[in-house]
Amino acid sequence: MRRLSFLAPLFAAGTAWGQAATQAPPAREAVTEGQPPGLEVLYACPGATDFSAVFSKDGELATLTVPGQPDIELSRQRSGSGFAYGDSYYELRGRGREATLTAAGRSMRCHAVGRPGEPPRTYEGGSLTITLFPDGIFRLRERRDPGPPTVDLGQWAQEVDGGVRLILRGGLAARRVFREANGDRLVAADGTELARAAKPDKIDDRFELGGLYRDTPSGGMFAECLSGRTYTLAPGGAEPELEKAWTEATPSREASVFVRLQGRFDEGEIHAERFLALDANATCPALPARGSALRDTEWRVVEIDGDRPTFASRRQQPSLRLDSQGKFAASTGCNTVAGSYQLDPEGLRFVTEATPPAQCPVAISAIERRFLDALAAVRQAQLSGTVLDLMDQTSKRRLRFEARGR
Repeated sequence: MRRLSFLAPLFAAGTAWGQAATQAPPAREAVTEGQPPGLEVLYACPGATDFSAVFSKDGELATLTVPGQPDIELSRQRSGSGFAYGDSYYELRGRGREATLTAAGRSMRCHAVGRPGEPPRTYEGGSLTITLFPDGIFRLRERRDPGPPTVDLGQWAQEVDGGVRLILRGGLAARRVFREANGDRLVAADGTELARAAKPDKIDDRFELGGLYRDTPSGGMFAECLSGRTYTLAPGGAEPELEKAWTEATPSREASVFVRLQGRFDEGEIHAERFLALDANATCPALPARGSALRDTEWRVVEIDGDRPTFASRRQQPSLRLDSQGKFAASTGCNTVAGSYQLDPEGLRFVTEATPPAQCPVAISAIERRFLDALAAVRQAQLSGTVLDLMDQTSKRRLRFEARGR
């Protein structure tokens, strides 16, 4: 039953699954392959339910959490490249920020959202303070005169449409859009500029929160709706009152009920200060699907100038990766090229460094030439889910990529 309760919410929202053979992963061995992108990672799975993964410091254990469900613990497995964790039922396999989760013969491609491993970033300007956490969650404080400040939280993501835009989806507004400028400023639609603060402000104010609560032997668990994250409730405060209300409302110790509370965040916990209401018939609304990030994702070519070439192996499939320092690296299927890129409101431009090419088979050389010509002509980018389109100055699509998940 533990497995079924995990699978139901995870895969029920999916719309397009790849099929994978169901088999037990190989016996665990000491491995030195690639590492996960961070110790705590929130994975977004377009078309399905997001989940979080906590990796042990020694790299030997991954704990997966879906809001309101029991945790799944997976051991490190041997992998040809990247990282892999699994047991006889589940497998989490990835490389860099991309990952594939397989269970019961069904697979879903996911992407590490936010910037795992980095500290929070705070931006301030006008009446707003916004803090972006590395797991893709934001908190916001808006000062109002007169009266106390208003606080909000939710999920943040980046979109590409010419330049990079920061998208906030929270409780006060379904969607707030800011243009990123020079990496240290955000510009709102009304022209208000927010500058990056020298120190992060975690905005540990009192929030009014809604989510799914259940009690466990180790304490209360609260799956907050807007962030999609599950938090431990700290002992004391209103937590005993929540436990009592939950016990009276549900006949099963595995069930969760929707509650509203006031509380504060503190190092991964929520201190429940006041229990507001319980509604056994309510639940969290579905969160919007999130896609891959432009940077730090391995993009693989699926289309060049309208043609969809076929490849004998993944090694021959051109790929592209952009970092956060304005550098890119690409494989043409035979040679490796590198250089710099510039992304701003004027568009996207690549400058390739000259490197001596290796001799390639004729067919691969032809694809390489087309790929490099198209890359040099790119002036615009659009990102939707796990698909990246690069266009020239006439808006003609020159390259289409998909995020690598496995």
